[in-house]
Amino acid sequence: MLFIRDDHKPIYNSLHDLKSDKTINEWFNLAVYDESTLSQTAQEIDSILKKIPESFLSHPPLNVKNFHSPHQQLTFSDVDDYEWFRQFFYSPRQLQKHYPLAILAFFDFSFLNFILDENPNVSLSRSLFKKSSDEKISSYYSPVSKFKMLLLRHLKNLPSDAEIPRFLEENDKYAKACGLSPLAIPHESQINRFKNHEITPIQILAIFYFMVTVAVTHKIVDSYLAAIDSSILDSHANPFHKTLTGSCKTCPYAQTCSHPTEWASKDVNASFTVKKEEVFYGHKVHTMVDSVSNLVMGLFISPSNLNDNPLFIPLLKAIDTIVRFRFKKYAADKGYDDKDNYHFVVNELKAEPVIPHREGTKTSPSSELFRIKDRVYHCTKVDMPLRPNGSDKKQNTLMFKCPNGFNGFSCPHAAECLKQGQTHKTFKVQIQDDLRISGTPTTPKGSFQWKDDFNRRTSVERVFSDTKRVRQVASFLNFNLTAIFTHIVVAFVAHNLTVIFDHFKDTLRL
Repeated sequence: MLFIRDDHKPIYNSLHDLKSDKTINEWFNLAVYDESTLSQTAQEIDSILKKIPESFLSHPPLNVKNFHSPHQQLTFSDVDDYEWFRQFFYSPRQLQKHYPLAILAFFDFSFLNFILDENPNVSLSRSLFKKSSDEKISSYYSPVSKFKMLLLRHLKNLPSDAEIPRFLEENDKYAKACGLSPLAIPHESQINRFKNHEITPIQILAIFYFMVTVAVTHKIVDSYLAAIDSSILDSHANPFHKTLTGSCKTCPYAQTCSHPTEWASKDVNASFTVKKEEVFYGHKVHTMVDSVSNLVMGLFISPSNLNDNPLFIPLLKAIDTIVRFRFKKYAADKGYDDKDNYHFVVNELKAEPVIPHREGTKTSPSSELFRIKDRVYHCTKVDMPLRPNGSDKKQNTLMFKCPNGFNGFSCPHAAECLKQGQTHKTFKVQIQDDLRISGTPTTPKGSFQWKDDFNRRTSVERVFSDTKRVRQVASFLNFNLTAIFTHIVVAFVAHNLTVIFDHFKDTLRL
């Protein structure tokens, strides 16, 4: 789901749609704004998952019997292929070495028939195919086969979608594992069409969460601790191509670059952000990972300029609603340091937050002007009590007025303390939250157990590193939002498939 902070801001799928003012109307397919839209999106995914029979969850998903011939009636070649796969993967070493082929051949992908629309025009004959520009060219392939082709890129770490048909033409066993005839490999255009038009974001999310449900059902997921974090994914629509500075005045490309008000990025949903004094342009993926199995439990995608903190509670709510699985502890870095996050984990999820709080909060410039006397805040200049003036929930502070003007009192220091036009000075006092500062009684902050739990948070960083290094999650060349969304989610589906495969590989009977 794409998380958007402003629910009044229109969403466009592409630059072409932006220029023609064609917005995405089916918001639940992509966007989450608030509590109601989050709930409706989760319910939509849950209704899709309920269409899948329970047998797909109860039976082990990895089995040699799941290798199906693309032909309705077995041929001699199909029998030979079946025997080849049995003999090739007889050795556990071969199974581990060629795990992408084993996943595509032996994992039960037939559940996709309950999520993706059936294609009645499937054909394996190349003679029936039309030219690549024909709109119906993609209708000759099974949706399951096309989804397997998307997985293939991430499982084999292929640099682009264009490499998928080339790889299949050179490796006929992979083609057969995808349910394709080696003589009728789809063109790259059909893969792009499938990503852009034929599979919806809500369907790809249903596939992702079904994989998570499979892992939960077979107890692959450990309930001890979940790690939450985000990672920036650079967009290939970067207008400066090399070094970004974030300022037109200091940018080395300012002389040759078009004026920002006249420039529109091809990736209309990407945004600029700064991290550790380095400027990025792209998207951000927010995930929650099981720290033991490294399985990705859920994800959000947002513009890169959206802070991590607003996504914490919505992400946990979505996973809790769809997957119905809770952890004992939830760990995150200082970017999620917010009292609402602590209390949500404790009160709503009945778990323990493992989040460090920010040290060295800047003191108010006026903090030296008041002190506590008999548990009451007093002005240090006239030694008179301050008057309550409400609170600031956003900054988690109590507000007080100085005594000037109260009961006719005229402060002799008003000229030096007050600005022109002010009648009184306002003081803000930070409210100390014991849960945020001290942690829970069972795992207090600073204890050995708390430090050990926080160190487990690195699991989510390892997942980000692996998906970027060997799953090509950051290598999307598309600029359409639906294609980018599909690419990122399928990359994490491929990651989760490898986790499930590692769990079942020793029990695979050949």
